[in-house]
Amino acid sequence: MISRLYPAVAWRPSKLVGPLGYRWARTVTAGAAALALAACGALPSSAGAGTGTGASAGGRHSTAVTSAPASVAPRAGARAAAPRFFADLVLGELGGQSQLQVRESATGRLVAQDRSVMASGLAALADGRTFVIAEPVGQSCATRLYQVRLNGRGQPGALSPLPVPVLPGELYSLTASGNGHVLGYAISGCSKGDAGYIGVVHVPSGRTTRWGNVELGGLSPGNVGLNGELSLSANGRLLAFPAFRLSANSTITAQSVRVLPVDAPPGTVAQRSRILRGNPYPPFRPLLASAVLSFGGRTLYTCTILRRARHAVRLAADRSSTGRRRSALARLTVTGMPLAAAGYCPMALDGLGRHLLVPYSIHFSRNPEVAPKLRIARVTISTGRVAILNVRLPAGGMQPADGLLIAW
Repeated sequence: MISRLYPAVAWRPSKLVGPLGYRWARTVTAGAAALALAACGALPSSAGAGTGTGASAGGRHSTAVTSAPASVAPRAGARAAAPRFFADLVLGELGGQSQLQVRESATGRLVAQDRSVMASGLAALADGRTFVIAEPVGQSCATRLYQVRLNGRGQPGALSPLPVPVLPGELYSLTASGNGHVLGYAISGCSKGDAGYIGVVHVPSGRTTRWGNVELGGLSPGNVGLNGELSLSANGRLLAFPAFRLSANSTITAQSVRVLPVDAPPGTVAQRSRILRGNPYPPFRPLLASAVLSFGGRTLYTCTILRRARHAVRLAADRSSTGRRRSALARLTVTGMPLAAAGYCPMALDGLGRHLLVPYSIHFSRNPEVAPKLRIARVTISTGRVAILNVRLPAGGMQPADGLLIAW
């Protein structure tokens, strides 16, 4: 239930950063790209959103250890309204870490900032108020997981460490089941050539399972490259993710969406996962950019970038058992600079599986002191209604912000 946006200026990632150059770009200066997007068809008027002043949440990390995240699940007859708030981390910060921010989901208005948190990963539970946070352990190459809960005004409480093992390596993606009892993650090695893996941890027991030989950000080698975020079904049984097939010299030979049962035995990602949808790799074909599982795991929401259609973005619902299209949700069209194609299309599904948040446009001013503007599409799945949120990212400094990691 998470979402990231990274600007890109080329379809073939740089060899310097490996096939997953977007992730490595978190720690380098963002490109001076300017994107301006418009949704095709008649869309509702944009919901304006200012930057807000943000209130700093009190407290640091709680010393109490929670036995497991609070159990939450959708109730029969639950209202179809979107969660009141979503949480985010600013991408492009030095070191790949960001303070925790909270915004209103109706407008994108910033309501809280917790400057005591410097997180590298974020995932939401189904209640829309409880989140899992990943933070590096000091200066070491390791990651620890915490839980945080928002109050009725969207203010985050103190972080509580989860009773799970510290994860050795650098976090690349984090996802959670609806009740938080199962967490999924992708972890890279600590230096180039070190092994990376996709893993899950069962919070009540602390039991973990790993699947290796996965390429992450040009650091960890493998024959499958993670090309986006992991998605875990709310029942905690199935992982899904967009991926590249890689040759021995790390050349991309194909793209796909893969699904991986959480109860699969240890092994490699290629051995234990199944290709749900597979296509030749661009530049002249659509790019499968992200995949998000529905609450029960039966539907897979996908975002495909249509290169031939002048950078149009197509959102669709597919069957997770076969990969076949069920319905088209929306189509957003990029109208910006010819080379400023969005090479990554993140999505975040709310805990009840009824709304999607899709950051799809970022505009950089020529003046570095002017805050970049991010546009987010909020899609109601049942009706296809699209509302646009306008969000300002931090400006100035040595490195401009280049997107948001969203969870709700």
